[in-house]
Parts: sequence; structure tokens; C-alpha cells
Amino acid sequence: MNPAQSSAYERLVAAAAGLKVPDAVREVATAPPRDPEPSQIWRAVWDDTIQLLVITAVADDTVQAVPVSFERYADTDTLLLPAGASTLEQPLALWWGLQLSLPWYVLDRQISQLTLPLPASTGLTRPHEVPPGATWGSTTPHPTAAAAEYRAVLADGLAELSGAQWVPHGSGVLPELLQRRGITIKQLASQLNLQPPHALAVWRGQAPLAPEQAENLAAVLGLGTDEVLAANPALPAPVIHELGRPSRRPQVRALATRTATSEPDARRRAAFGIYALAARQEGTTTDWSARADRYFELHLR
Repeated sequence: MNPAQSSAYERLVAAAAGLKVPDAVREVATAPPRDPEPSQIWRAVWDDTIQLLVITAVADDTVQAVPVSFERYADTDTLLLPAGASTLEQPLALWWGLQLSLPWYVLDRQISQLTLPLPASTGLTRPHEVPPGATWGSTTPHPTAAAAEYRAVLADGLAELSGAQWVPHGSGVLPELLQRRGITIKQLASQLNLQPPHALAVWRGQAPLAPEQAENLAAVLGLGTDEVLAANPALPAPVIHELGRPSRRPQVRALATRTATSEPDARRRAAFGIYALAARQEGTTTDWSARADRYFELHLR
């Protein structure tokens, strides 16, 4: 975190420490995370970037969000909301013009809820009408440079969150790697202790390797485990969606701690593990949520 971010975050922590936490905030902050909805205020976290956001719209795997702060800084494009505008019961600054699309998986914890509707458009153009009690900020009495610097810090943080990535490409070249090394279906089944039908599916690129299988096969192929995993078929969209849900984040972090890896690495490990677990099932439509539950039950016990 750079000094400006650190300073802003420290001020936020100091301000929060002096507040009496409203019951509504305590209740939502201590409840299990749920899928995001418009008008919620969330803490977003990725690597060293931490930011408070108001969610303005929700799509399948992304949200539209605008930075919000308790800061005393404001400029002419900052919408100042009164204390009654949210369950935080504190005046808030909404930094207009910085709205971006963010992936669900950067959402860490919901902390509050707006209690009044925002203007229909939260894009670059300022709306003519604002919520009751809200006003636009001004450059006085605070220095213009400080507000501009703070807006720039928020914009940089939001860009970091918007660009957060963990999903591997899934090149699907595993069959080519196996055939180049002359590995037969029988040898693959023996090396990975697979039943012949499952080994055939992996050999044909119709089923993925789980992380532990990729680690086993990496030495045989003369590659790194990550390179073997990257040769898997592309992850199904429902797996990516399931692991992007805020309710999965505590499990992903626990897996990262258990495997001494980063959160993105743990997320990739879980994704391929869930995919491989489902690929071993036959018949009915895959319940990805149940498969994810089963995967974490097995690996976090």
C-alpha cells in the first residue's frame, strides 16, 4: 500500500474506532457473506488494495461500483450524503465519475446499506437531481490539491480492483504434452492411479487434472505444476462464478493458509479440484455449488 493509501486507510480506521457501531452494521458485518446487491456498501480487498464501495449495479460475475469514504476531502464532483443515507449513520462522500466494473471475487465484506436511492445514472455526467439531503462538494475550505490527490488515490485503487485476475486460460494442450512425451493411456492410468475410462478422458483432454495429479505428472513431463495445470481444458463458467461468490472467500483464504500459497493460487487450486471432482461424476447435471462444498469439506477438514 502506498503512503497516500495507508494514510487514508489509517484515517478511516481511526474514524471507525471512534464510532458507535449501529446494530444494523454489526448485524450485516458479522453475518456470512452473501451475493452482492445494488445499494450495498462493501469493503473490497485484493492484494494490498482496500477500498469502500457502493454497488450501483450487479451482473452475473461483476458489479458496477463507486468509491465511498468518510473522508473530509471533497471536490466539486463528490456527492456528499447525509448521515441518514446509510445504516452507518455517518456522512459519506461518494466519488462521482470513478465508477468501474469489478469482479465479484474482490468483494470481501458487506458493511452497510444505503437507505435512499441513488440517481439512476452514476456515470461520468452529474445528474440534475440528487437524493434528499445530498449536496455536491466544493473545493473550499479544503485544499484543491489534497482532494485531487485523494481522488487519484481512489481511482488507482479502483483500477487495481477492477483488474484483479486469477482465472487461468486453460489452453487445453494437455493431450499434446502427453503424446509428445509418448505417455500412453495405460501409463497415465498407472501414474495417476486412475480407472481406464477416466485416464482416457484426461488423455483426450475431456477431463482436467486435479492439482495433486498435475504435481504428480509435472516431473514426468519435465514441467512445473502450474504449467501442467495451465494445459488443462478451460474452466467451466459456473466454476468461476461459484468461486467468485463472496461466501467462498473465507474457504479460499483457509485453503491458502493450509497450502501456504497466495489467495489467487488457492483459488486456481480449488477451481481445478472442483472441476476434476465433477468430471469424475457421471450422469446428472452438475451441481457446482454442492461440488464446491464437497471440495472444501475434503480439503479443509
